[in-house]
Amino acid sequence: MGLSGKKGVDLSSLNGAVDMQKIKDAGYEFAMLRCGYGSDIRVQDDTQFENNVRQCEALGIPWGAYLYSYALSTEDAKSEARHVLRLLKGKRPTLPVAIDMEDADGYKQRHGGLTFANINNVCKTFVEEMRKAGYYPMIYTGLEEIRRYISAEVLNSCDLWFAQWWKRPDYDGSNMGMWQYGGETNYLESNSIPGVGVVDKDKCYRDYPAIIRDGGYNGWKTSDKVLDSTGFRMDDHSDGVLALKELLLLARQMGIVRKGMDENGWFGEGTRTNVNQLLADGGYAQNGIAGEKLIKLLAKRMKDEIAQLQSLA
Repeated sequence: MGLSGKKGVDLSSLNGAVDMQKIKDAGYEFAMLRCGYGSDIRVQDDTQFENNVRQCEALGIPWGAYLYSYALSTEDAKSEARHVLRLLKGKRPTLPVAIDMEDADGYKQRHGGLTFANINNVCKTFVEEMRKAGYYPMIYTGLEEIRRYISAEVLNSCDLWFAQWWKRPDYDGSNMGMWQYGGETNYLESNSIPGVGVVDKDKCYRDYPAIIRDGGYNGWKTSDKVLDSTGFRMDDHSDGVLALKELLLLARQMGIVRKGMDENGWFGEGTRTNVNQLLADGGYAQNGIAGEKLIKLLAKRMKDEIAQLQSLA
């Protein structure tokens, strides 16, 4: 494990309005997005969460969510779980949903919450509430919490997002799904991304999109099959996209798809809508990707429509 894995980032409103295209162009392949902090109070929603989700979806970047915990009791933990569930309503992340158990600002320590009983119970409660709601839970924490505040039973009840800004993780448990290896301090590479600034960076060791979709977690159904995982997608521009759109424009004239599009080589919102309609009609997950299989599916729909019209002539 250690230094292997795909590279990604985790973001919150503290990073400001981030251009996810620049993150993708820099070679980072996933994002964990803060949805909020503390109990289920709207002013504690992360102000950049919706924007970050929209960009990830448009760019085909797998994303998950996390909530920074201030819980001082089991009831607080249940409210934090409700906070997450409210913000994820109607969304389908393909990475885990995590509770952030650090005490970066010292709140839990100042209010008597930095104890084994509280931290352990908060983690246990959050994981249980996420599971009951059908989500794939994860705990974000560091070495001190592992050694002092979380039982082995709770720690091993779900995947771990391990935080340690170092050259390699000092944790080798089999449940480590992610490692946050740097933020303001980064021993492996620059602490920043051009055009984005300083950002927390992570490695992921599991194929969470496959695990979550195939397992029916996070709002996905086990029947949500993925047709293409690679191909043309939002904001691509090429002659290949132009060819795809010419087919889609003909398909629209035939009543197969409904959304209008400009006749150019840019994969925009209209193109994605039509691609997702074709995927939905075929019983596939609407991931907005037009690969070889989608193009063949479209061609078959058009040939079938032509054959039907010819039979009526």
